[in-house]
Amino acid sequence: MSNDLKLPPKSDFSNWYTEVLFRTAIVDKRITDSRGFYGYPPYGAQILSLLEDLFISELKNTGHFPIRTPTVIPETLLEIEKEHAEGFAPEVWTITHGRDNKELNIKKVLRPTGETIIYSLFSYWVRSHADLPLKIFEVRSVFRAEPNKAVFPLMRTHEFYWIEAHDVQENLSQANKQVSEDIEIFEEVIRNKVGLPFKRLKRPEWDKFAGAIYTCAYDVPLPDGKVLQIGTTHNLGQNFSKAFDIKYEDDDGELKYAYQTCFGPGISRILGAIVSIHGDDNGLILPPAIAPIQIVIIPIPKKDWDKKITEFAEKTFALLEEKFRVYLDNSEVTPGRKFYEWEEKGVPLRVEIGSREVEANKIMLVKRFNREKIKIDFEDMNEKIQEVIDHYPEELLNNVNVELKIDSAVSYDEIIELVEKNTHLIEIPFCDNDDCVEFLKDELNVKVRGVPLFEHGETSVQECEDIATKRAKDKTCIICNERKAKRMIYIARQY
Repeated sequence: MSNDLKLPPKSDFSNWYTEVLFRTAIVDKRITDSRGFYGYPPYGAQILSLLEDLFISELKNTGHFPIRTPTVIPETLLEIEKEHAEGFAPEVWTITHGRDNKELNIKKVLRPTGETIIYSLFSYWVRSHADLPLKIFEVRSVFRAEPNKAVFPLMRTHEFYWIEAHDVQENLSQANKQVSEDIEIFEEVIRNKVGLPFKRLKRPEWDKFAGAIYTCAYDVPLPDGKVLQIGTTHNLGQNFSKAFDIKYEDDDGELKYAYQTCFGPGISRILGAIVSIHGDDNGLILPPAIAPIQIVIIPIPKKDWDKKITEFAEKTFALLEEKFRVYLDNSEVTPGRKFYEWEEKGVPLRVEIGSREVEANKIMLVKRFNREKIKIDFEDMNEKIQEVIDHYPEELLNNVNVELKIDSAVSYDEIIELVEKNTHLIEIPFCDNDDCVEFLKDELNVKVRGVPLFEHGETSVQECEDIATKRAKDKTCIICNERKAKRMIYIARQY
C-alpha cells in the first residue's frame, strides 16, 4: 500500500481529525473565503441526518412536536430578555442592509439560538392550562461568531447543526421533571445508540445559559485531554415567560406565568465527538445507528469460482437489504484495497464471501472496531447480524478508543501533574471566587465544568448540588489556599 493512502496517526490528533473528515467526505471546507462555514457531502449529510433521527424519535416518543421558525431575528426581539441578550452579544452575526443595499430600520441577526423567536410565538400559543405542557422541537442550523483562531470543523464553527427542544410547564416541579426527561433522552441516544462516554454536569452560576436558573451539560473526552460540550439542558424558570408574557389561565381562572425548559443536543459536535472518540489510525468507526452503510459485502475472487462467488454475494445482498443499509462492492480493485477504503469510511460490518463461504453456505462477518471475525450460516444471517448490531454500541463503549480520564487533586501541584497527563476531568474543592476562576483560566487554560449529576442516587439537580456542597465541608479551596471551599467541582481544559 502506498504511503499516500495512509492517514496521519491518531496521536497527531488535529491533522488526523481534519484529514479523516475530508477523506471520508464528511466535511468539505473548500469554499472560498468561508472559514468556519463548511459543506457537507452526501456521506457526511447522511450521518448527520441519521443522528438527528435518533433524537427526533426520542422526542416524539415523549410527546414533542416539530415546528419551523425563521433563521433571521429582529435585534429588538433578541434584546427583550436582558441577561440573554448580553450573554449572546459577542457571538451575534448582524444584518444591517437589505434590498438594494439599503440600511435596515431595524437590524436583524442570524439566529444564535431560538428562545426569543420561539417564545414570542409561545405568548400566542399558550392561553390556558389545557395548552400545557407544550412540547416542541426544531431541527436546524444556528450561527455563532466564534473567534477565527478557535474554529475547528464540527466542534466549533460559525454555523452548526443542532436540535432545540422547548417546553412550557405549569410549575417548577414539572420543569425539573422535564430536565430529567431531557437527560434520559440524551443518555439513550449518546450512550445506548452511539456508545459515547460522557459526564453529566451542572454548570456553575457564572457559566450557565444566559437567562436560565440552572444549566445541565454533557461533556465528552477528546484524545488530547480536553473535553467537548455536546449538549445542554436549561431550566429557565419564569425568566423568559415574564419577558415574553407567556401566561396560562389555571383552573380557578387566574393568569399565571408559565415555567420553561430548553434542551439542545449539538448534532455537529456529537458527530465530531464520534469521529474523535471511536476513530483509530485506520479512519472512522461508526456506530451502526448512524452509518449510511451498515454492511459492505466484498466478494473475494478465486480462479474457477468467480461466477459462484458473484451469485452468492448477490443472493446475500438481496437478503440483507431487506433489513439493513447494505452495499455490494463489485468494483475491480483488490479485496485488500476495498477492506482499507471501507474501514477508513467506518462501515461497522464487512461481509467477506470467497470460495470457502460459498462451499459451506456461510458468510464471514468482520466487525470494524476490533476486526473480530464471525462465521454465520446463510439461513441465520439476518437474525445473527441484527444481534451483532444490537450489541455494537455497548461493545464500542466498553472498548472505547478514548477513555474518559477522571481523577481528583488535593493541591495545585497535583492539578498541574494531572493536566500534563491529559486527565480530562479533575475534581477539586473550590471556593467559587472570581479570582480563582480567572487564575485557573489564565495560568492553566482550565475552566470550571461544574458538579456531577445523578451519580449517587440523587433524585433532583438540587440534591446533586447539596451533595457536592456536603462533600466539601471543612475543606479549603486548593487554588487560593485561603477561602473555605463551597463545593466539590470538576475542572477541565475544553474546546
